Amino acid sequence: MKRSPFRRPSASLRIVATAKDEVDVILYDEIGFWGITAADFRRELDGIKASTINLRLNSPGGDVFDGIAIYNALREHPAKVVTHIDGVAASMASMIALAGDEVRMAENGFLMIHNPWAMVVGNADDLRKEADLLDQISGSLLMAYEAKSPATSEQIKAWMAEEAWFTAADAKEAGFIDEVVGVEEDDDALASVAATFDLSIYAHVPAALTGAEPHEPTTRDLERALRDAGLSQIAAKQYISAGRAVAEQRDVAEAGERDVTPEPVLSYIFPGI
Repeated sequence: MKRSPFRRPSASLRIVATAKDEVDVILYDEIGFWGITAADFRRELDGIKASTINLRLNSPGGDVFDGIAIYNALREHPAKVVTHIDGVAASMASMIALAGDEVRMAENGFLMIHNPWAMVVGNADDLRKEADLLDQISGSLLMAYEAKSPATSEQIKAWMAEEAWFTAADAKEAGFIDEVVGVEEDDDALASVAATFDLSIYAHVPAALTGAEPHEPTTRDLERALRDAGLSQIAAKQYISAGRAVAEQRDVAEAGERDVTPEPVLSYIFPGI
């Protein structure tokens, strides 16, 4: 994530006293080797004697085990923990966010949950072991999400499987946060998150975080979506072609040039559906 793979930078965790018996813990970084490790975080957290900790969070996520350790450290601390999602709480950062006794989120922020992934080199047995480990990790994440959200286990699993990105309003409805916090309008605020963090490793990053302008889907976009849904390349091309033909017939009919009854596309391409 825009960091050298060979050198770990200095940790950027900051502790700021904001009021009597209250501190801000500012975590605007990745989780793990290239950002804030669990050891960094625990060392700073253990030194806090205030009764209220405001965890200010803006993170694309990172190492799962560091994230779990940070989550547990916050849950164990005697202070009241109030989490503030100031920008993005993605991947492991979403679990850390839920460690708060209260979770607040900026109205233009985002929260993302997904299934963990890993890179592994080895033989077939090594790959099977890694898959089993990922399933176990998914179970740990699921427990944290279930502890906060009233959504069913099946629904949360579905969100994790699809890499679900939640706006503040969506996160509130899903039960992941307690309060949506208004902010001053700043069109560049979210775009700056993309400049700070490399979010390209994720599949469904909202356009608001990439700076990309919304666009009409191209034929290639449609084909990719159909193939992601399980169709073969040939079937996807047939589906798009047939859909385009029906749309053209509809346009002609609406123009009053001739009366056309389009053939049913789905039954033609996928008999029995």
